Amino acid sequence: MYEQQGIRCYQETDVASMGKEKMIALLYEKMISCYQRAEQALEQALTAEDQITATERINLAQQIVTELRNALDHEIGGDISRNLEALYDFVFHENLNFLVDRDPQHLRNCIRILTPLLEAWRSIEPGTAEKAMRQLETAADGPNPASPTPEDGDRNQSRADDSSASRPDTDTSSASEAEPRHPQLSLSA
Repeated sequence: MYEQQGIRCYQETDVASMGKEKMIALLYEKMISCYQRAEQALEQALTAEDQITATERINLAQQIVTELRNALDHEIGGDISRNLEALYDFVFHENLNFLVDRDPQHLRNCIRILTPLLEAWRSIEPGTAEKAMRQLETAADGPNPASPTPEDGDRNQSRADDSSASRPDTDTSSASEAEPRHPQLSLSA
């Protein structure tokens, strides 16, 4: 009993800490495995249980492809996301066609589509998705106004020099402490 709990805890930790690239590759592997097992069950088709096994495998693959499709972000993914959506739609419809006519060619079509995608996801370096998301977030936020560039520092210094030169009796050290350095910076984000 405790051994099973330990294994389950390890598996949950492994999945929770897994990169997106590996997770998607595992989902593709599972779908391909479902299609292979469904085809084997269909070939045997000795009992009603074999038919049920084939249907269960296809239903699981259908759930996975639906989740993958729902996870697509067309704003970020652009053409790649739209192309994946078209492939996922094809796989989805092949699943439905198989459930209707039990033709194993539908399963083979799914495997033919998913195998190159699986290989592509396996070739992506772990952490690539997280790195890309950080870059997108940084690009969307624009330059950080709290981190002035060297040019900003020169401009700010020349403004301070100009203002103190025009008002010799003004103490610039207390004014700079009282006013925020970058008033356009919003902390509510």
